[in-house]
Amino acid sequence: MEYKDYYKVLGVDRGATQEEIKKRYRKLARDCHPDMCKNDPQAEKRFKEINEAYEVLGDPEKRRRYDALGSSWQDGQSFRPPPNFEDIFQGEFFRTGSKPGSRGFTFEFGTGSAGDAGGFSDFFESLFGDLGVGRRRDRKSQSVRGRDLESEITVTLADVHKGATKEIVISGPNGEKRLNVRIPQGARDGTKIRLARQGSSGPGGPGDLYLTIRVAPDDRFRLEGDDIVVDLPLPPWDAALGTTAELETLDGRIKLKVPSGVSSGQRLRVRGRGLAGRGDLYAQVRVVVPQTLSPEEKRLFSELRRVSSFRPS
Repeated sequence: MEYKDYYKVLGVDRGATQEEIKKRYRKLARDCHPDMCKNDPQAEKRFKEINEAYEVLGDPEKRRRYDALGSSWQDGQSFRPPPNFEDIFQGEFFRTGSKPGSRGFTFEFGTGSAGDAGGFSDFFESLFGDLGVGRRRDRKSQSVRGRDLESEITVTLADVHKGATKEIVISGPNGEKRLNVRIPQGARDGTKIRLARQGSSGPGGPGDLYLTIRVAPDDRFRLEGDDIVVDLPLPPWDAALGTTAELETLDGRIKLKVPSGVSSGQRLRVRGRGLAGRGDLYAQVRVVVPQTLSPEEKRLFSELRRVSSFRPS
């Protein structure tokens, strides 16, 4: 198949740091997540490519071996690498992404053999060396359990706030299997979910599948531990006089009493409205000044400036 430049897929330089790669991946995963781009038919395909690229570049050792194959890969030369680096040791392939035509996640398993052209032979040895040979010997033991597999599942802040159920599809030589994965209420970014006996098959039984939860950034809310912070824009007169404002939360809109004399950056606390009810909600005031004024507004502001004794310190 035609080589994919993983650096190009993620839009980073070959000299990018691991932190830069992780930061870029998380932004792309949020922007292209099927649940966030329901009207974009290409979002699922793009999301799958992003995960495939990060599977290699996000691991320093895999990235080192990938880079060692040479810059000529950028010229688009054709080759047939194993579908996935991590799980090749067990003779099974594993990859994740959104299944076309569904809003869940797809986990695919396939079987490869050392005799496949361009499969495990020269490419396998150049990529993993003696390590791959040792793993193949271990596989001969009839008591060996299948390999545990790991992947990530990206969810929204609302999913972890209230808890949610996500459907995943596992595809293998024996067909497809659909599983409902429960996202625990209050789960944090990095929380792992164990799906027993859903990993690679082996003589001693299948291994497990571990899903790491990644919480996609939200444009409206920010997490600070168990606390949630939301911006509260106010016109200058409401900030000066006080008002009752409507505030959007993960549980719906609420009315919030704003005292007089609040300033930009000041936070108003709503108890018990944090993540999963554990923390608090903070409305951070942002005083917004009108960019254009009507003649009457300009007159009133001018009069206020004339009579007011207030001077900012």
